[in-house]
Amino acid sequence: MDFLRTRLISDLTSATEARTLDLPTNPISHLILSISGYNVTDEATLAEILAFLNTVLVSRGGVTILNLQSEDLYGLNTYLYRSRPILTQMLATDDAARLLSLIIPFGRHIMDPNECLPATPKGELQLTLDLTALATSIDNGIINLDCVQLPGATPSKYLKSTLKTLSAPGGTGEYFADLPIGNTLLALQLRMVTFPVTSSHAYGVDAVRVLKDEKEVGFSAAGVECLVGEGIFRMGSPGISIAAQGILQPADIAWVDFDPTSDGRYALDTKGAASLKAGLTYGVNEALYLSTFELVNV
Repeated sequence: MDFLRTRLISDLTSATEARTLDLPTNPISHLILSISGYNVTDEATLAEILAFLNTVLVSRGGVTILNLQSEDLYGLNTYLYRSRPILTQMLATDDAARLLSLIIPFGRHIMDPNECLPATPKGELQLTLDLTALATSIDNGIINLDCVQLPGATPSKYLKSTLKTLSAPGGTGEYFADLPIGNTLLALQLRMVTFPVTSSHAYGVDAVRVLKDEKEVGFSAAGVECLVGEGIFRMGSPGISIAAQGILQPADIAWVDFDPTSDGRYALDTKGAASLKAGLTYGVNEALYLSTFELVNV
């Protein structure tokens, strides 16, 4: 099996803009997006670096394939690859060069000819990066973007990753969020505003259940503390940190995982379903970032 790695963006200077480009026509395994800059006085935190990238959107003929904020893409990387993305130079030194790389994935595993984006006519597949110029905590920002193609691959499915921002429900207790139907559900990713830090046990969401055609499937009552604990299966080592670097991401995320073995054995087939919902028991009346990771048949 051949692969072809190409460069799509080379040393693009940081700016506040939405930049759209056509992606190659060959089947694509994944993209690699790198953000580089220099510390301003002290160490820039991971959250501050992530703030340079607002959203990533990949669409084919106007149909969304991936649409995530940078924090949710970081969480997806952690979920898929069972390790946190690369962040270099955890040093509180002025002008120390920093680099954060994020994978933009189109399959659960890289270089999988059976699970990637299929070949696409020229101009039909597009990537849009919504960017903000680096400033205050990190400067001299540049971005680079590479693409890994799999010429000749004939995939049967690809990964779809989308974000839904849920408004504050108006109170605490259980509220329902509609989930997409028709594909194979791998996981839900909950990114909460409220997450315990000091002298508090409060979470934005206390518990989750999933209902297909009004019947509970997989998760009938999952406590968020235990969902967070299951992060051990996805995050790997916490890595090396210093106090100035702040809390490592994802520090506010829990996964509702239907694919714990990464082979589809327990994934939820939603084809033919009339409804699919997440029952979310809110502990705090606040907004929630709910990402859905699915496999789509080609």
